[in-house]
Amino acid sequence: MEIGLYISLFPQLIAGPIVRYETIAEEIKGRAETISDFYAGMQRLIIGLSKKVILANSMGFLADSIFDTPGMAQSSMATAWIAALAYTFQIFFDFSGYSDMAIGLGRIFGFHFLENFNFPYVAKSVSEFWRRWHISLSTWFRDYVYFPMGGSRVTSKFRLLFNLFVVWSLTGIWHGANWTFLLWGIFYFILIALEKTTGFNKRFGWFGHVYTMSAVIAGWVLFRSPTAAVAVQHLKTMLGIGVDAVYDEITIWWLEEYWLVFLVAAFFSVQHCRIGSLWSRLPAFIARPVVFVVLMVLLAVNICMLVKSTHNPFIYFNF
Repeated sequence: MEIGLYISLFPQLIAGPIVRYETIAEEIKGRAETISDFYAGMQRLIIGLSKKVILANSMGFLADSIFDTPGMAQSSMATAWIAALAYTFQIFFDFSGYSDMAIGLGRIFGFHFLENFNFPYVAKSVSEFWRRWHISLSTWFRDYVYFPMGGSRVTSKFRLLFNLFVVWSLTGIWHGANWTFLLWGIFYFILIALEKTTGFNKRFGWFGHVYTMSAVIAGWVLFRSPTAAVAVQHLKTMLGIGVDAVYDEITIWWLEEYWLVFLVAAFFSVQHCRIGSLWSRLPAFIARPVVFVVLMVLLAVNICMLVKSTHNPFIYFNF
């Protein structure tokens, strides 16, 4: 019965975070629902819903409009960058929003799931990025594939590279039966193998963040594109190769429509912008009502946007 409850547990059933039985075994046997957990869970649920409905869906409409319109992504260098950045924000807020909703629902039911995201876009190396992004998947591959193969404690660099290649090839294949996903996994294998064998990323300092985000954005272009050829063409356009215009009228129109959404998305994707921390220095009798009002306003905005919008499922439901 306990295993059946774990398998059918709604908050983690469809997409993530990947909740291991050992994490919630004691709470399955005996948990206590409390008012404080219910309140914290509702907060997390509304924040996650807001990430999805307000930010991810807005960025998704922009990314889809450019990526899925033939020739638009190659119309100018700036337009290609807008599409790549839009998808970069879309996939983060889409999946971290789902994880927040799952964690919040679990909290309401008396379960305490582990965190699945830790502000990955502040990472200063690709290895750090993957310690912060989809933590439950990364640790699953680490514990059940990488460590059993010997991990990094092997006696030769060849064996280390082989272990990394297997893990990242499987990570790519896990996302879908498309060559772009496999190439995406191999792309990260190359970067992480270089970091582990040379340590070059430790010598960059602040430039490590620029290097990491450049790699991540390039990876998302490959991840989003239907074929490797399309991804290569998009990346060439981003670099200005074979493109006549740096920007055009389409670029200006998109920026006029979405500049505010970009600013809000960038603001809430960095570490020092947790919603709760904005009120941490205020007295509780002031902070609690303010947070409650903000959450209710967000909930109302989400409902209005859901009523007006069409079906827009979570990206990770496809994987």
